[in-house]
Amino acid sequence: MRDLLSIFKKTKSPKELSRSRRQLQKKYHCFQKLLSATNAVRVIMADMEEKLSGDYLFDMHYIRSNLNILSNKMPIIIDSLYEISDGKYLELYDVFKRADSEIQVILTMKREFESTTKDMVNMRGGEDADLVKVKRPTPLKGHKVLIDSGVIACKGVGTGIAYLVNKVEDLNNFPDRAVLIARHISPKFVKVLNKTAAIVTDVGSATGYMASIARELHVPTILNTKIATKLITSGMEITVDAINGNVYEGRVNEVIELGQKRETVFMNTHVFKILKEVLKKIVPLNLIYLRVDTFKPELCKTFHDITHFVNEVSLDEMFKISNMPDVKKGEAVRLVLKIPLKIYMIELDGGIENGLKKITADNIRSIPMNAFLKGMMSMKWPGPKPKNALGFASVVANIAIEPSLYRDRGWGKSCALISREYMNFSIRLGYHLSTVEAYAGDNIGHNYIRFHFKGGGASIERRLRRTQLIKEILEKLDFEVDRIGDMLNARITRYQRSAIEEKLSILGRLTIYTKQLDMIMFSDAFVDCYLQEFMRDYCSIETKSL
Repeated sequence: MRDLLSIFKKTKSPKELSRSRRQLQKKYHCFQKLLSATNAVRVIMADMEEKLSGDYLFDMHYIRSNLNILSNKMPIIIDSLYEISDGKYLELYDVFKRADSEIQVILTMKREFESTTKDMVNMRGGEDADLVKVKRPTPLKGHKVLIDSGVIACKGVGTGIAYLVNKVEDLNNFPDRAVLIARHISPKFVKVLNKTAAIVTDVGSATGYMASIARELHVPTILNTKIATKLITSGMEITVDAINGNVYEGRVNEVIELGQKRETVFMNTHVFKILKEVLKKIVPLNLIYLRVDTFKPELCKTFHDITHFVNEVSLDEMFKISNMPDVKKGEAVRLVLKIPLKIYMIELDGGIENGLKKITADNIRSIPMNAFLKGMMSMKWPGPKPKNALGFASVVANIAIEPSLYRDRGWGKSCALISREYMNFSIRLGYHLSTVEAYAGDNIGHNYIRFHFKGGGASIERRLRRTQLIKEILEKLDFEVDRIGDMLNARITRYQRSAIEEKLSILGRLTIYTKQLDMIMFSDAFVDCYLQEFMRDYCSIETKSL
């Protein structure tokens, strides 16, 4: 976002402005198409995986119709990434074609158990095989039910001692065969899934890729209970009935036995075996870790690998959109606020009232931008100042040492690209730059927040303390955070729209709260002091973080 001042000083012809704006809108519309297609694929994969539980009857029509949808959606996903990334990642087409051809071979397998399937359908009065539900045990009475809500991501029964994971370090001491309790499901759970009896979380979606890994490893999982971390404490013995969606206090042998006696007749049929083989080319996730050496398009093998790779890369590409040359040519309107910030906005699709060249917050129609501005505007201005000459002196010293780094950056222009459900906001406050990108809509599978923070005017020690403070606050808000020196990257995905809006509002408060705070971070004690103050006075969410 270098030299934003020059972006809006240059005069452009109406035709050039319109053309560059269309280019930005095209990328955004491709991104929307990608999100929609990816979500459809994840829903189908989750549904097909659920059929492997043996609780539902289905036929070859179910398999073929879903495979047909997947075969149509996957090229759309790859095409969309191709457009967003300006022609990169062509290798994904070969991966898709290879997996799709292997699936077609599986569909020609000899039918050995077709009569068994027909008999089972006839036993249930000739009902449609796609809709028949195999009978299963009902919840037991006489036992204390701690939780009876949530989304079942992987069916089964697990029992053991509950273990709350509040931060990444807790995973290092995870007991064998314990039940993992957390605010949300995380990729970091991979390291303990092989010894986890069950998973229960406050929030989450059954279509997420970590939920798919839980299904692949047959770990009974209940997500989005909303209350798990409030009702369950470490050390409690519990039984997780992820068949009926209940969590019992104590070890309930009847539930465990009933889970073991679930009907398995259908699992011996030809159609079930076909589905099982097909899903081997669709569901397994090989690209688990986002490392440069292992996260490559040519290492994808399954549909799930492709969608996961495309999702991660597309977010990176969209996150960088404000740095693209097209932004420097885009049509921008000035946002007038009662705070000394120069904010210019570029309309993508439904984010601003049409035809306005100068706007106020009342003219913004963007869901995430409104939430973020609400948080910013609720804070006092100008915020903390250096309490003695040392703070100011460190700023002067750093500018003298690195004049090119700080030239024209004190209170530069901020730029936002916004639509009804999306924003990419690069903010200049003092001597640091932060970027907030978010999608907030009614589809939980699309929603996310990404945050980047770097810089400052104080000495490196004080800048480090400020990023440590921001890291700890964001972790308490359930963000996954990577911090290297005075640079920080954070993200959160798959939360309901209301939760995304509330977190964005808090992030807006945090942006103002930490402005110039590095100047007065004289010791490590300040990190804990300001952490407690922010969580007490400016954060309305009760959190236990991973």
